[in-house]
Amino acid sequence: MQRTIVRIVLAILIISLFVYLFAREITQVYALHQENEKVKLEAQKLEEANAELIRKIELIQTDDTYKEKIIRQELGMIKKGEKVYRFKE
Repeated sequence: MQRTIVRIVLAILIISLFVYLFAREITQVYALHQENEKVKLEAQKLEEANAELIRKIELIQTDDTYKEKIIRQELGMIKKGEKVYRFKE
């Protein structure tokens, strides 16, 4: 009788230990899965941005009108003889 009680208590302790360790591992796996999803999303955003930059580079290399637009807007350059009027707001 006393041996069976000891065995039952020991079995419960061993099962509790396995459940504790298993639950901790599941939590870690879930956290890693969430982090993996975030990294995948960030990689997708970077790939889209990279594709847009490649498209802009190709336009700059092939389209003179687009190239002029970029030079004027982003670099603030003007053609000879042009005047720039700036207004204070």
